[in-house]
Amino acid sequence: MTLSAVTSILDNPPVSLHSGIMMLTNISGRTPQDAPAPFTPLEILESCHARIRHFLRLSRTLAEAVDAPQSKIVEAAAALVYYFSQALPLHEADENETLYPRLHLASLPGSPLREAAKAMVEQHQAIDEMVAELLSLCASIHRQPERLPSLARLLRQVADSLDQAFASHLQMEETVIFPALQQFTPSQLEKISREMQQRRRPPGHAIHLVR
Repeated sequence: MTLSAVTSILDNPPVSLHSGIMMLTNISGRTPQDAPAPFTPLEILESCHARIRHFLRLSRTLAEAVDAPQSKIVEAAAALVYYFSQALPLHEADENETLYPRLHLASLPGSPLREAAKAMVEQHQAIDEMVAELLSLCASIHRQPERLPSLARLLRQVADSLDQAFASHLQMEETVIFPALQQFTPSQLEKISREMQQRRRPPGHAIHLVR
């Protein structure tokens, strides 16, 4: 997907998606905003995982919403493009650049933790390829919502494949990586948290909203 394909979406971040029609009922483009902002590394990671699952559900919902109003189709596609192109890369950077080096040093060669940390990073490549396909489809639907019926089957296939990839990926992290954070000292956790938060701060005066 080219940069021009999502320029209008990034210039105009999607509003909340609420529709009482068909399969878009009770799905919103944003996750709930009433929860406290995550602060600790574990809270940040858990919040990211909740958002990943939220937008995976939205992608499947969009694939089944061929009879929904075009305005709602556009909103859902915009929300998906915005999340998977802007917020998900920050989560991957948290894992690749902040967590992996520390976990590698803190674990023994061949240990379950070191192997899980390695798999965490390696699995991102396959996930990113599927995300790129999802982004391309959603960008097309955002530009031409009338194409959803003809693209719905492919969108569902891509969404299902991505959901399966994330299911094992997130489970591995939540059962092996997340508990391992307990071995770090409070000062180490504070530094990890600062790195994650700094990654989410907009450069200069640019506005960078994370969904």
